[in-house]
Amino acid sequence: MTDVGTTKRKSMTPGRRLRIFENHKGVCVTCGLPIKVGEPWFVEHIRALELGGEDVDANCGPAHQISCKAVKDADDHHRASKAKRVKQRHIGITAPKQKIASRGFPQSTKPKNERAQLPPRQLYREEQV
Repeated sequence: MTDVGTTKRKSMTPGRRLRIFENHKGVCVTCGLPIKVGEPWFVEHIRALELGGEDVDANCGPAHQISCKAVKDADDHHRASKAKRVKQRHIGITAPKQKIASRGFPQSTKPKNERAQLPPRQLYREEQV
């Protein structure tokens, strides 16, 4: 498994962007819908670099900038964070979380019969005229 930050990014030249777009026939790799002419798009790593993906054309594809980027980025970051936590726990860097038992609230000192009493329900009704 490749660690985060070890995969070096290549420059994204206009020629490389065009090649990646044409390889996928203009279809978004995230949602599968075609990217329309003039619609903003970006090059997305199919397997995120932070999850061990490589920065090669075979691992890249076009994706909608507005609708698909935020969803995929959030999912990638969530999965990468979990992978880091699992790896750290596995090699003994962090101890597993221990459950903390609460002491709870102190018991009331007032007897039950001395607690505040609400007035009878009939006082809350509007008067009939």
